[in-house]
Amino acid sequence: MNQEIVQIYKEFDKNSLTSFFENLLNFIKKYDETFKLYVFKDSLEAIEKFQKHEFYLGTTDDNLEGLALFYSKEMFKATEKEICGNVVHMIWDVATFMTDELCPSCQDSNLKIASSTDQNNIYKTCDNCLITIEKGQFIERPEEMIPATRKQVDYFLEN
Repeated sequence: MNQEIVQIYKEFDKNSLTSFFENLLNFIKKYDETFKLYVFKDSLEAIEKFQKHEFYLGTTDDNLEGLALFYSKEMFKATEKEICGNVVHMIWDVATFMTDELCPSCQDSNLKIASSTDQNNIYKTCDNCLITIEKGQFIERPEEMIPATRKQVDYFLEN
């Protein structure tokens, strides 16, 4: 498991985010039984259904190349739990759409558009201070959120 995720990170190419994203999804599916031990059930089930064309990949200001390089070194000695958490977070970083709207709370990061795992609710959220906004109101951050799909992002931006 360790060597396989390291290899995926080593092969990261910012010009081929769709391949990288697919490799992460395939890794999750391959090690499904292990991920079930460490990832919320609804989140994992939703992530395992992701398709690369459903998301605006790489819209964040996160240094994905730097993260992949860092993780390609760190994952050699990681535990299964650390690998599972790391891969889910990398999926989040690659697939979550970042808006041009500065966080009203911390003023340090732009808001991202996320979804409930059942895809019935759309949120604006800050990865830095963790505030979450639904329908213009600050709410308690849901325990489980996934990246919003293209369809959800388009709908959200139109309204």
